[in-house]
Amino acid sequence: MFPLLRASGSDLSLFYETKANLTKDQLRAFAAAGVSAIQPGIESLSTPILRLMRKGVTGLLNLRLLKWCAEIGIKPSWNLLYGFPGEPPEEYERMQGLVPSLVHLEPPGFMPVELERFSPYYERAADFGIEVLGPLPHYKFLYSIPSEALSNLAYDFEYRYSDGRDPDTYTQGLAEAIERWRGLRERAFGSLFYRRGPGFLLVQDRRPGFEAADYRFDGVEAKIYLACDAGTTAAEIRRQLVAEGDTSVEVAEIESYLEELVEAKLVYREGKSFLSLAIAIRGADAPPSRAAPEVNHAVLPVMV
Repeated sequence: MFPLLRASGSDLSLFYETKANLTKDQLRAFAAAGVSAIQPGIESLSTPILRLMRKGVTGLLNLRLLKWCAEIGIKPSWNLLYGFPGEPPEEYERMQGLVPSLVHLEPPGFMPVELERFSPYYERAADFGIEVLGPLPHYKFLYSIPSEALSNLAYDFEYRYSDGRDPDTYTQGLAEAIERWRGLRERAFGSLFYRRGPGFLLVQDRRPGFEAADYRFDGVEAKIYLACDAGTTAAEIRRQLVAEGDTSVEVAEIESYLEELVEAKLVYREGKSFLSLAIAIRGADAPPSRAAPEVNHAVLPVMV
């Protein structure tokens, strides 16, 4: 359909609901056809929590989508949900620490899981450690019927956890971090970006809360950073370099260098995979300079 829409010459602005495991080429096809906003089923930036949801994606893949949307010019409307039965509370602390690195991307809404009729949590509540308490309070003001009939009619329900947990107690820090992220959106969006030159890469970091910094990656350094666009491992990067005739660096050296980029908050690591966080941008599209009076031009250790 998208090629036909593009070929029609129509001036369209479309909203599309989709999964989060899109490729970059698919997102480009979206944009070319007039899709300006999407609602991807991201729900979390935690792979363990996404597994509880059986989403079929990882936190890294969800971050990749947010980065590519910022780069291509599609607005993702997404929520970060909390309160899944059995979720590890420490994951919310980890995501809280991650948020400052992501302020150049589109922020989410933040809300608890809702219990809806026909969902697995409703149909098999006991299996998931959930106690269904009854319809949400507003239903009794909408329908003047006996409580049993109301329970048969309602779609949304109140509930509590069998283990007594209160997710609001361990998600408060993340909630506050996301609220700051949303407040920074206007001046922070797109504030970590890179430009390509012949044989080198210039990365500019103007994220609020970080020291303004410029980085220049030459030769193999630039190749390594660009190779992390979709998420990859040090071993995969090594194979790619060897295929191009470059045998100058070993896997351990690549991984060590990528760890330097992780420390600088320019790369996200999940397991053995690394994802670059800066978005590609052309010079004319670069955001206005947000640099402090003094910009740090010190570069990361150079690979030799």
